[in-house]
Amino acid sequence: RERPRNMAQYSVSDAVATFYLYEKYVHLFIFSLCTVIPLGPEDVLRKGSGTLCESLLVVEARRADVLCPNKQADPLASFHKGHLLEGET
Repeated sequence: RERPRNMAQYSVSDAVATFYLYEKYVHLFIFSLCTVIPLGPEDVLRKGSGTLCESLLVVEARRADVLCPNKQADPLASFHKGHLLEGET
């Protein structure tokens, strides 16, 4: 409040430093992952390390003609009038 020009200078220098770090480290890393794993940059940024590792394993398995089992999915929970159903009979 007392020194807005000083705060603006700090804010700009912080933004420049953040952009520099992104350009130097993050951008090339994301680009490298996108060339190895067939996902776009947005998907690579959103996925966790486990999902990225799984995607890479599937790509390598496909390249080596190795069959991969389908990912197991838990059955969806069923509700009736807001209450969880333990069994549907």
